[in-house]
Amino acid sequence: MPQMVRNLSIRSKLIPLLAVPVAGSLLLGVAGIGGGFGDRARAAEEARAAVVAGQAVAAAHELQEERVRAVAWLRARREADRAAKAELAERRRRADQAVAAYRAGAAGLGRGGGPALDQALAAATTRLERLAVVRAETDRRLLSPELAGGGHDAPVDALLGVARGLAAHLDAPGPSRTARLLLAVAAAKEATGQERTLLAAAKDKAAEADEEVLRVRLVARTAVARGELNGMRAAAGERLAVVDRALGGAGAREVRRLELALLDPVAGPAPVGDLEAWRDALAARAGALRRVERAVAGDLAEGTALWRLDTERRLRSWLLLAGAVLIATLAAAAAALRVRDGDREPALDAGGTVLGLARRGQALAGRQLRLLEGLTRDEPDPQRQRDLLGVDNLAGRLRRTAETMLALAGTGPVRERVRPLPADAVLRAAVAEAEPGGAPTPSPGAGRRVDLLTTGDVEVAGPAAVDLVHLLAELLDNAAAFSPPTAPIVVTGAADGPGYLVEVTDRGLGMTDQELAWANQRLAGRGPAADPAAQAAGDRLGLVVVGRLARRNGFEVRLDRSPAGGVRAAVQVPAALLGPAPAVPVRRR
Repeated sequence: MPQMVRNLSIRSKLIPLLAVPVAGSLLLGVAGIGGGFGDRARAAEEARAAVVAGQAVAAAHELQEERVRAVAWLRARREADRAAKAELAERRRRADQAVAAYRAGAAGLGRGGGPALDQALAAATTRLERLAVVRAETDRRLLSPELAGGGHDAPVDALLGVARGLAAHLDAPGPSRTARLLLAVAAAKEATGQERTLLAAAKDKAAEADEEVLRVRLVARTAVARGELNGMRAAAGERLAVVDRALGGAGAREVRRLELALLDPVAGPAPVGDLEAWRDALAARAGALRRVERAVAGDLAEGTALWRLDTERRLRSWLLLAGAVLIATLAAAAAALRVRDGDREPALDAGGTVLGLARRGQALAGRQLRLLEGLTRDEPDPQRQRDLLGVDNLAGRLRRTAETMLALAGTGPVRERVRPLPADAVLRAAVAEAEPGGAPTPSPGAGRRVDLLTTGDVEVAGPAAVDLVHLLAELLDNAAAFSPPTAPIVVTGAADGPGYLVEVTDRGLGMTDQELAWANQRLAGRGPAADPAAQAAGDRLGLVVVGRLARRNGFEVRLDRSPAGGVRAAVQVPAALLGPAPAVPVRRR
């Protein structure tokens, strides 16, 4: 057995050695990428949920304010009726705006949040629709202040239920803690709102029996409010100083004094006292809590957005790893295919070739990942179309990079094509596969302009057409790399005797006579192995690929100076690879 192993060729030994680590790396990459896409989708859902939760508590706040005004209007004396009605109308307008924003956000959630959240969303929809009836009956004074307050309680409770359901779906540690604080603040504000509603319905001068009933009811609601405020401080964590500072105003301090006096077990039952003082102090605390609520909702939306970016960064890392594994696999396969017992291909013996391919693949992968990041954001449809075109361009270039490696390994065309391709289509395909911005008719701001001029109705044989597209795309990439970003590149195609001549002309840095001579030798496959190509293969990789493709198909490629000061690359397609384009049938009437 050892003798049999020693007798195996080098290529046969390399293949099993490469197979195991490559398979393991690919499996790891696939698992990581699959998990990364799942994490990114969940992070995007959490970001939307955080925004809608903020919209739900904002709508609940506006309905709480409307509830107080509606009850106050029903209690108001006739002489104060007009002012109370105007204030109520203004609060209804603001509530309608907040509810509309919530509905727009909730419409984008879908029905993937689970039964509990779906039920909360449905309940909110039903109770918000019922709000119009409550308003109409309030305007006609068909409801008592207590019933009007209860009619507003239902949509407020439903909206807070939606916020609780959305918060339960936040898995990220930071946003989940922020969501718990948001719910605690909303609960404390609703408890304060219940106190305000009770006092808004109370008469300033009531009978002794009515005042005792008010005191008992206010004691119960005050006890709930004090408990919710303590729960809010417990959930504040590192934001405790911010919460205490917000509640340190004169109005909030006054209502705390009134509540503690009312609940003092040592002093015994205490009268409610001045109702207007209670109302003003409670309104001040409600305003302070709303400011805290708004800030926490903003922190929640920002935290989920940052978590989403973090998951996207992790996904980019996995994609980059998978790209590196793919490039390394192709490079190793190319090297294994060319290794011979006791001999090596001189062009692949230079590490610069594989290194240049790796660098190119890494740059392309990075650009593709940046485009993928852009696609994750919610953009209008036209922008999505432009992004998808960019991703398509990069995917084509990644494929061309893989084909480049196989071309360097000496294999045949990767994409087989049987039917011939018109010369005009060949040139357009090459422009499309080159650097972004190389559109024959770019939109404003699209990038570099490529002027495409073709004459003659000829077709290129299928296999040769695929390699010609690849060859011209490499020349266009070289022209773009050594030209100013705003300088146009001119591509012309025309019949030249029995053959077809394609020229790619740039206005770039140009080349010296020595560089032109070396490049043309390289394109023709001549020159010693120790020439500058061995050191420059990574930088002039396109010339290596162009030379391989040209020799495989019989193209003649030559570089010289262009009249504009750059470089002109001339590609002569032999007549054996050409054919006349079929005549377009004319429809007779």
